[in-house]
Amino acid sequence: MSATRGRLLVVDDDLVQRVLIGKIGAKLGYETVVASSYEAATELLTREAFEIMALDLSLGGRDGVELLRFVAEADLRAMSIVIISGCDDRIMKATRRVANGLKLSLGGCLTKPLDLNRLRSALELPGRAPPAATSASPQFRITPERILRGLADGEFFVEFQPKVALQTGRVVGAEALARWRTAEFGMVSPMVFVPIAEEAGLMREVTDCILSSAMSQGRKLIERNPGFTISVNISGSLMSDLALPDRIEEILRRENISPSSLTVEITETSAMADVDRANDILVRLRIKKIGTAIDDFGTGYSSLAALARLPFSELKIDQSFIKGCASDDDMMKIVDASVALAKAFNMKVVAEGVETPEALEIIRRIGCDVAQGFLFAPSLRRSRAERWISERNALADDQSASATPTALAS
Repeated sequence: MSATRGRLLVVDDDLVQRVLIGKIGAKLGYETVVASSYEAATELLTREAFEIMALDLSLGGRDGVELLRFVAEADLRAMSIVIISGCDDRIMKATRRVANGLKLSLGGCLTKPLDLNRLRSALELPGRAPPAATSASPQFRITPERILRGLADGEFFVEFQPKVALQTGRVVGAEALARWRTAEFGMVSPMVFVPIAEEAGLMREVTDCILSSAMSQGRKLIERNPGFTISVNISGSLMSDLALPDRIEEILRRENISPSSLTVEITETSAMADVDRANDILVRLRIKKIGTAIDDFGTGYSSLAALARLPFSELKIDQSFIKGCASDDDMMKIVDASVALAKAFNMKVVAEGVETPEALEIIRRIGCDVAQGFLFAPSLRRSRAERWISERNALADDQSASATPTALAS
């Protein structure tokens, strides 16, 4: 029988299991190659291509996580990987997170003793459509000078991602996301221009431009929706700039926007880099009635210290926890504990990255106040955001007006 699915690499130091997996792979149409050790596997992966790899986490002197790291460093992310282990459920879940963090193509995680039907299903997946390799980014050179010209020419703007109150269904705010459109490069991702601006010391100019754009473009949203707030990310490099609160206040005055309509979002890592200066800045922002949110909560190394020492008014639970909470009990516990901590500090809780009804139901049940994510809407240009939010709030108001007192209380 000729191979129709491509090549399968079986990495396992157990002879019986190697033979078993190899035979199932052959029956499915793979050309099967086996490796009994980490060293043998890395040698094969260096000189040969495989569509899929079945990997036992225990490989004698080395372990499967080391091999996962090798695969990522060798940029073999298009290869599907089926992980096999006799370890307990928490270790398997953590290994899945390692693979996801390395951006590997995970075909499944199977526990011993092997369920042959599950193994067969996991090995069949790549045959449906081989994972496409990520295309390389366009090769263009963005210079600090080009960023400055873009700022001067008004090429930077914002899009708004709505934030929905879970209790009422109304849109109560939006996150303003930086965008840059150029004539020669098209749309340039913040993943490209922000690091260049950071390195060149231009984040003050970029942030001031984005903040001004967010306030001017978001004026109608604020005027039409009482209590509406717009969130803007502040670069960590600015959290040592003691003049930041005064500059923000000046922008708000120039745009004629109330300070209470703005929330600045700061990652916990940048806030903890210089706690004394960050505390100085955050206290002054709060005195000026500007909201302060700790962003990407849980992804740094000092979350509890940040909550205890710095005067945040809002906590944003990182999307990596929200996306995993419906299927991962450990993630669920982290989200639950994060909400409880925020409530203890009298903070509003925002869940970002809400993409499924299951995740929405969970965060509503455990007490999150606000949610944003693709389940509601992606980031929207100003005119579309205005229409979408107006229609959503009109519908929420109609439902609230027609609801019985019992329904409203539930």
